[in-house]
Amino acid sequence: MTLNKVFFSGGEEIRDLCIVGGGPTGIFAAFQCGMNNISCRIIESMPQLGGQLAALYPEKHIYDVAGFPEVPAAGLVESLWKQAERYNPDVVLGEAVTRYSRLDDGSFEVTTTSGSVYHSRAVLLAAGLGAFTPRKLPQLNTIDHLEGHSVFYAVKNIQDFVGKKVVIIGGGDSALDWAVGLLPVAERVTLVHRMHEFQGHGKTARDVEEAKERGAIDVYLNTEVTAIDTSGENLTKVHLCKKSGTRFEVDADRLLVLIGFKSNLGPLADWDLELVDNALVVDSHMKTSVDGLYAAGDIAFYPGKLKIIQTGLSDAAMAVRHSLTYIRPGEKVRHTFSSVKMAREKKNAK
Repeated sequence: MTLNKVFFSGGEEIRDLCIVGGGPTGIFAAFQCGMNNISCRIIESMPQLGGQLAALYPEKHIYDVAGFPEVPAAGLVESLWKQAERYNPDVVLGEAVTRYSRLDDGSFEVTTTSGSVYHSRAVLLAAGLGAFTPRKLPQLNTIDHLEGHSVFYAVKNIQDFVGKKVVIIGGGDSALDWAVGLLPVAERVTLVHRMHEFQGHGKTARDVEEAKERGAIDVYLNTEVTAIDTSGENLTKVHLCKKSGTRFEVDADRLLVLIGFKSNLGPLADWDLELVDNALVVDSHMKTSVDGLYAAGDIAFYPGKLKIIQTGLSDAAMAVRHSLTYIRPGEKVRHTFSSVKMAREKKNAK
């Protein structure tokens, strides 16, 4: 299955729904369009589908998606696409949406960075947190030449860490996940966090503590990286300093900086839509302040919102279902159970 292929049939043809963003929420929205017998087009700024899961965490394991006790991020994206592709959604990759226009007849045009214009009856924004860049260590401002070789901000290929002495910086979910996840392949894992306790999920934090107790991992809290030693493009040592003032160093081949990302909505922030905490305010139907314009996933805000993949999938289902009243005004919306719809499709295919 290829997730970086453009399945696009032409920009002139109107689609019922334009889905801006090809992460898990956007892909599942495309499936929901098929379930509700409406056409759609996904426009994704990255060169492949999957959003952050594909771009940053393809080998990271996810544990909190219903039906998957444990699934690699790339595997989840592939499963979501396998579910959606039966309905042949159009997909445009490598193009970011820069602006939209609501036409006199209530339909929409969106324009991308290439200047292409795509026409749809409604729009669903599923762009996650927008464009994202990794947070870097300000005290290490001369390590650009090491990035992608000795210094990393995500684990895209686990082979980069096989047999290496890895120092991980961070105390959130990603840092804890990879502190445990790299144990089977790395020569040694050292976890460094500037605070006195972890901010990640309780179970993963306990897994790290257990690994520390059995001597499988070194953990330094209240500690910061102050400098590194290199030999050419190779990392050799990481210098650390505890808040008490104690300074020491550890051998290292790889530095994995997992201290979060800076998000930027980009042009979407200038669309005169109501924002809260850098997210678009939606109502109970996932509609923004503009009729026909919906939002789902991390980019959508409503009271009590929980930013996890599972919620994004639910948002997508809600947004697509409620968009039907805009796409097909006056038509009664009927709920169809997936088992019934699939049975009919299989029967008609014979």
